[in-house]
Amino acid sequence: MRSNASSLLGVFALLGCSSIDLPPELPKPDLAEQLFILMEGAGEFTRCENFNEELAWEGFFEAEGFSAENECEPCECAPAECALPSKVTANASVCPGEDAVGTLEAGASWDGSCTAAAEPIPSDAFATVTFEPPTLAPCAPVSAEPKPSMGSLRFVRACKSDPPGWAPTLSATCYPPQETGECWKGYTHKREFPMLNDTRKCSPCSCGAPSGGSCTVKTTLYQDPYCVSEVAAEVLANQDEPICTRTTNAPLASMRSRFTVNAPGTCAPSTDSEIVSGSLERGVTHVLCCDR
Repeated sequence: MRSNASSLLGVFALLGCSSIDLPPELPKPDLAEQLFILMEGAGEFTRCENFNEELAWEGFFEAEGFSAENECEPCECAPAECALPSKVTANASVCPGEDAVGTLEAGASWDGSCTAAAEPIPSDAFATVTFEPPTLAPCAPVSAEPKPSMGSLRFVRACKSDPPGWAPTLSATCYPPQETGECWKGYTHKREFPMLNDTRKCSPCSCGAPSGGSCTVKTTLYQDPYCVSEVAAEVLANQDEPICTRTTNAPLASMRSRFTVNAPGTCAPSTDSEIVSGSLERGVTHVLCCDR
C-alpha cells in the first residue's frame, strides 16, 4: 500500500510540475544602442536640458483625462513705445511760423544722437523754428497670429543621450522595444505616445490705440555739424502741441534729442481671434520601454 501511494504521489507531482509555464527571462537591452531620456508635462519644454542631449522627437499627445479646446490662445500686445520727434522746421516768419523754409530731418528710426543736416539752414533764411513733441508709437501684436489652444494636453520630449547609454540619475530612461514588441529586462514599463498633428490656424490679432504712458524729450539745435555750439532747445511731452520759438542769430547745422521721461503705454488686444481652418489630428504613435 505504501508503495502504491508513493507512486500516485509521484505522478501528481510530475503533472503539477509539467503544468507550470514560467515566462522566459527578458533579455537586457544592448547598452550600445541609443537610449532615450524622457520628459513629460503639461507645458512645452524649451530644450533637452541639463546635459548633452540631442532631440529625438517631441510634441503633444493623446492622454486619458486631458483635452484641448478648439479655440485660440489670447492675443497680446507689445508696449506702445515712446518715439523721438524726427524733425525741426525753420520758418521765415515770427511764430506761429506757418511759412517753412527748411527742415532738419533725422528719419523715423532716429536714436537721438547728433545728426548733421545735409545742407545747413543759413541764419538769414529763417526767423523761428518749430519743435515737434514725442509720440507713443502704435502697439504691435506679440504674435500676429496666435497659437491654437492646447488646453490641458500633455507634452512629451524624447532626447537621445550622449554618450549612448548614459543618463542623469533622476531621468526616466527608455529604449525602443524588441522586434517582438516586448520590453527589456529593467525597462518593463511600456509607454505609448499617440502624437497629435495640429494644423489649426487662428485669425490675426490686432491692437487698439495706445493709452497711458509718458514721454518727454529735450531737443537741442546747434550751429555746427558736431552738436557743440547750441542755438536753441525745447522740452516737450507727448501730450504737447508743437512749439514755435525764436533762436539766436546763427545757422542750423545739427540737432540732438534725448528722453527725460520714457514710460511706454499699453494697448488693448483684440479678443475675437478664432480657429479659421485645420484640425487637431492623430499622428504617429511612439512606443518606448522605460525604467519607470
